[in-house]
Amino acid sequence: MILVTGSAGIVGTALMDMLRFYGIDALGISREKIDLTNCCSLTKLIHRPPDVIIHLAAAVPHSLNYPDNTSSAIKTNSIDMAIFNASKEWNCRTIYASTCSLYNKFIHSIKFEDTALPTNYDSPYKKAKYDGEQMFSSLPSYSILRLPAPLGPNLPDTVVAKRFLKDALFSGKINIWGSGARQQNYVDVKDIADAFLKAAFSNYSGIFNISSKKPTTMLELAKLIVKEVPKSFYEKTSIFDPLEMECASYSNAKAKEKLGWSPSVKLTESIKIMIKNL
Repeated sequence: MILVTGSAGIVGTALMDMLRFYGIDALGISREKIDLTNCCSLTKLIHRPPDVIIHLAAAVPHSLNYPDNTSSAIKTNSIDMAIFNASKEWNCRTIYASTCSLYNKFIHSIKFEDTALPTNYDSPYKKAKYDGEQMFSSLPSYSILRLPAPLGPNLPDTVVAKRFLKDALFSGKINIWGSGARQQNYVDVKDIADAFLKAAFSNYSGIFNISSKKPTTMLELAKLIVKEVPKSFYEKTSIFDPLEMECASYSNAKAKEKLGWSPSVKLTESIKIMIKNL
């Protein structure tokens, strides 16, 4: 049995759909069912030990419920500790969802799993995820998946891809800050779910970048959306983009070699799916 935390989230929903499609025995838990931030012992609440835990739950920024502050980071730390303790009690394999945001995005080079990480973080969420990686990498059997920017239904309105889509659909105009050179690395939630499934059935322990080979600039994203939304257009503005120089190039070679994973859903297909769900 596979236990999935954060099963009602963006990636969790896609993963649960995939597990049901393949007929894999799975149990999904979300904060509506179990409050992992205040959970003394998960093993007392779930009496059937899982073979694998896929741990997605976190107090993720971009949500209206969880700003990127110390309070939210403490929640993420508490959730991770609850799952870590359960993993040790059940002695099961655990797959931990981390983030590619741990890398220094202002260094313009391809980031590999062994690329040095910053020594400190101004984001409490990133620091919590770094702490989680250290914790879960001490387990006998684990994989840590560093995720880029997911694309799919139910994205929060605060992320750029969702804002661009809504602007194109409802006002017809996408406003681009700065030159539009800021990069994001987009991967469809179905591909991300597939990566977690492959990691669950792998015996390999380690860290993996679950990313596309090529990042996408904000200008490129706007152009793709305009092609899919009739009568829409984009326009550069004089608004300064503080993240103008962000680089989101990550190598996924290790995931391909060890897990047999690589993304298959094209960016245009992800955009079409999101448009249908708006």
